Amino acid sequence: MKRVPVRLVGGPGEVPAGWEMLRPAACPCCVGRIQLQVDLVQLVREKQPAGVQIELHDPSHRHSLRRTLGEWPFSDYVAVMPD
Repeated sequence: MKRVPVRLVGGPGEVPAGWEMLRPAACPCCVGRIQLQVDLVQLVREKQPAGVQIELHDPSHRHSLRRTLGEWPFSDYVAVMPD
């Protein structure tokens, strides 16, 4: 399976054509890691988007989420794009 590009955004924004938006209910790097994993893998497998844009409620967590997405099992499915 090829890795899907992921872009982290700090608020609502335009989603590129062919991409999907993921809006986690809880902070994905703190308390919502398991839910993020389930939602992200499910989205990638079912919709097979060109990319996924993750909307952060608190942009100060961008660095932590970037690190989380670079670790297994996320790293098997996604490639985080630079800011």
